[in-house]
Amino acid sequence: MKKLCLFFVCCVLLLPALGFPQDKTEFTLEDIIRIGLEKNPSIAASHSQVLAKQEALLAAKRLSNPEFEFQAGKGESYNGLETRNTSGFSISQPIENPFKRHHRLLMYENDWKASENLSAFSKLELVFEIKNLFFRILFFKNIEELAQKNLDSSTEIQSLIEKRAQFGEVKELEAIKLRVETLKAQNELNKIRTELALVKESLNSLLNNSLPPNFSVRGLLDFLPFSEDEESLVTKTLLSFPLIKQKEFEVKAALNNMSRLKWKKLPDFKLTGFSHKELDGTNKGFGLSLNIPLWNLNARDIAEAEHTLNQREAELRALLLDISAEVKAKLSKLHLSEQTLDLFHTGLLKQAEESLKISEVSYKEGEISLIDYLDSQRTFFSIMFDYQDSLFTWNMDKAALEKTIGEDIK
Repeated sequence: MKKLCLFFVCCVLLLPALGFPQDKTEFTLEDIIRIGLEKNPSIAASHSQVLAKQEALLAAKRLSNPEFEFQAGKGESYNGLETRNTSGFSISQPIENPFKRHHRLLMYENDWKASENLSAFSKLELVFEIKNLFFRILFFKNIEELAQKNLDSSTEIQSLIEKRAQFGEVKELEAIKLRVETLKAQNELNKIRTELALVKESLNSLLNNSLPPNFSVRGLLDFLPFSEDEESLVTKTLLSFPLIKQKEFEVKAALNNMSRLKWKKLPDFKLTGFSHKELDGTNKGFGLSLNIPLWNLNARDIAEAEHTLNQREAELRALLLDISAEVKAKLSKLHLSEQTLDLFHTGLLKQAEESLKISEVSYKEGEISLIDYLDSQRTFFSIMFDYQDSLFTWNMDKAALEKTIGEDIK
């Protein structure tokens, strides 16, 4: 019995180490990105497309199937004095000319690499969508906390004023006004909670509903000024961005296709081995046949491939200009968000907090009117909401820049 109990305790202790699933309800951004890349249907479809292109390349490397021919009949001499059964067979192997084959395989390889980079861009888009929803959840959590504080403050003041109204120290109208403000604060809190639930549902849907219904997120809407200069950022992006790499491989594939069509002017081969039992004996040997392009020189196909190549090259040049302009625009927007946050950090937040404390004390002591107090309270929470909105905007601008340059900003 003791050995059985010891075995059970060891199994329980080893379960986490063995990687068995455990109940988890709180997730970081890294957790959610990992789950999204594993579970999102669009990413799975993109990955299947890459595998299909890879299989196409492997299939293109294989030789054509050999051809087998068998014949059987009855031979008869011209004078009709001799008859004999005849038979024969031949095996032929088509062989593509090596120059055409080389460019054909390169075309398939570059097509595969282009699909890999398109899949990498799909992952960038998914990560951006996840960050968007994740930061929205953090934003709504923060303003929910502010709305709760606003409600608590209104409720506290309302309770105080209602007591004073009972003793005739203040007018009943002030208690009614505070009651209305409290109801407004409660309604605002309810709206925020509804929005928060909808955003969480959208995030879980993006992850193919892989998160538990009661999941929560762990993280902060942080702020760290970005210092990399524009020129180096643009240069680095143009060298490695997945959409640019995809378009470069498409240009190479179009060039390979045009070269393949030109090399089709050189004939393909067919090697044949045969054995025929004829009326007067057996004929054995091998043969070589050529597919000579005398009447069809692929002029139309070559012209079409050349136009396709020119189109791909023009698309690449346009994409380089677009990506360069987009990096500059996203970087400028991020810097503008930083300037907005600087206004809050250089004294506005502190001044708003001090102003609210003074107005609360002053109103409780009867030094200012209810209208002045409510204005002060609205101003404070408006500033705090604006600050959270600015934090959210900066994090979203940072995520947009990361998507544009194709990597995370450290």
